[in-house]
Amino acid sequence: MEKCLKLRPAVAGSGFKMEGYYVWCGSVIKEGDTYYLFAARWPKEKGFPRGYLTDSEIVLATTDDLSKPFEFKKVIISKRDGDKWDSCMAHNPYIFKDGDTYVLFYIGSPDGGIVTRAIGYAYSKSLTDGWMRSDEKIDLIPDANNPAVTKTTDGKYLMYFRDGDLNVYVARADKFSGPYEIINDHIFKKGIIEDMFVYIDENGKYIMVAEDAAGKYTGLVKAGVRFESCDGVEWDGDSAVLAYDYDVDYDDGTHLFMQRRERPFILDDNGRRYLFTTAKINGEERLTGGDTWNMVQEIEEEYK
Repeated sequence: MEKCLKLRPAVAGSGFKMEGYYVWCGSVIKEGDTYYLFAARWPKEKGFPRGYLTDSEIVLATTDDLSKPFEFKKVIISKRDGDKWDSCMAHNPYIFKDGDTYVLFYIGSPDGGIVTRAIGYAYSKSLTDGWMRSDEKIDLIPDANNPAVTKTTDGKYLMYFRDGDLNVYVARADKFSGPYEIINDHIFKKGIIEDMFVYIDENGKYIMVAEDAAGKYTGLVKAGVRFESCDGVEWDGDSAVLAYDYDVDYDDGTHLFMQRRERPFILDDNGRRYLFTTAKINGEERLTGGDTWNMVQEIEEEYK
């Protein structure tokens, strides 16, 4: 299957990594001349991947040039006292701007369990300071995770998320804070999907780039897949095309074959578009250990 995204070689040294940490889940926004990356990290000694359940926190890194590395700035969301929905960990950040307010959707857990994972948010007028965390989770389903949010042309908010079995849902609200009503509880019937990113293109069509978790749509397990929808609620599984695979060329002539390449996020920067993904190499197997970072590639062309 041909890839629908033609990507320029990644710039050697670009992206975001941290010594001693696993880095995952990059979500990016640009304000002025600065790119702000929100990512999840947890100490390597806690293990991959399950260490995130007890020790993941959300950090901010910035750069003024996507060909240069992002620099760590500060921890935005970490553990907090008490038995809040996110007291134990924070993961899956998704940055969203609503008017003059920045909203950071993410998942948390009060106890490091899987079934207790839930989606909530923090909000601020500043990307660097003043983040206020929701005291309550968003009322969805048990183990709701992988949030992605887009705003419709009529001002509604659509939240995409998955459950523990990787069934994908979409919920709608009048405000970013909710309440959210689930309006499609099983978007994709053919195969399991996760790591959804959704945007509305110049023709008003909804586009989703996600992970083909079992390879049912692309033939490649955990490759990137692209879907289309007319309304953001009902999605055409037959529209699936391969978005990207595990092979990455670099501008210095090197080539990497990723063990995992997940969490797609597309940034539109004044007409230039960039694909951010999480990358993993060097593990004994695909699902464990190794080294991870957030990588970025410019999208040279997208085939519809």
